[in-house]
Amino acid sequence: MAASIISTLLHCGKSKDGLNTRKDLEVLGIRKDLHRKTKGKRTYLPAALWSLSKTEKKIFCKRLYDFKGPDGYCSDISRGVSLDECKVTGLKSHDYHVLMQQLLPIALRGLLPKGQRVAIVRLCTFFNHLCQRVIDMEQLLELETKIVETLCLFERFFPPSFFDIMVHLTIHLGREARLGGPIHFRWMYPFERYMKVVKDFVRNTGRLEGCIAECYLAEECIQFCSEFLKKT
Repeated sequence: MAASIISTLLHCGKSKDGLNTRKDLEVLGIRKDLHRKTKGKRTYLPAALWSLSKTEKKIFCKRLYDFKGPDGYCSDISRGVSLDECKVTGLKSHDYHVLMQQLLPIALRGLLPKGQRVAIVRLCTFFNHLCQRVIDMEQLLELETKIVETLCLFERFFPPSFFDIMVHLTIHLGREARLGGPIHFRWMYPFERYMKVVKDFVRNTGRLEGCIAECYLAEECIQFCSEFLKKT
């Protein structure tokens, strides 16, 4: 979802704003100021309020590029930020999670009109509270109410094509946290990190499983021996 928001703001990658989006607005008969305009053989798309200007794009990308986080907090986000083209690409899912939970409200400070900015900040606040290690059950009920209001704000300011199944999923996350416990202990990021370790075990690309099994067993044996020798 963070990738969709950033791509739409910067109008790059998986942007939800484009020619097909403007055609949808024409079919629905809404937001006539954003309908495509044809001059001769060229088609122009009027600037939307949810898109950043060229200057704002440079400010936004520069803030992400200059970010320095603690060791192990996330990967080097600056490697996926292009200051020349004003694009953000090639980030992992955990990096987008960090952007959504912590960095996006800071990077958007002073940018965008107030309505769009408030909607995005409220969504980021929702994920920030939801992913805490300790969650108050009463606060969860309040979050479930507020996320509905937040998505209504998104419907006011963002195009209909923005609302895919991932956006709708946020409505159910609060209830899932109440039933299953804190999300922090159930997400897949630790296993995805370990997959990187397992991939490094491969020495022969023709025998992937054998390489992983041998190296994993060797590592287990070394750890067992090291623990055994400490007590002797």
